[in-house]
Amino acid sequence: MAELPPLSDAWIAALDDVARRHDGLLGMASTVTLSVEYRVADGPTWHITLGDGEARVRPGPAEAPDVTFSTDRATATGLMAGAIDPLDAVITGNLSIGGDPRSLVGHHGLLATLGDVFAEVRAATEVGT
Repeated sequence: MAELPPLSDAWIAALDDVARRHDGLLGMASTVTLSVEYRVADGPTWHITLGDGEARVRPGPAEAPDVTFSTDRATATGLMAGAIDPLDAVITGNLSIGGDPRSLVGHHGLLATLGDVFAEVRAATEVGT
């Protein structure tokens, strides 16, 4: 995988590629229907959907997201790089949550699994494979 600028269309496509074949997400998608949208104030909006055994990451807003996360580009980039802890970003007000975050409570493993997806894309782009 070539170097991909974080939050670019190519980066979102790479996340989708990993999500579509990630065993953990696919396992969740066989029992869970969920849509999580990410909004970057000075950048893109993109979303992750799970359902019917499929996991996808797509550009643009979700049709009816269950949960939304909103932040600025600097915080989003830090989160995606693993340099900023999501809980710290929420506590400091740099990351806001909308929709019904309770929908994540029963699926708390989802956020850790998404972290694995981001890490896989990050590792592949860092080594230039």
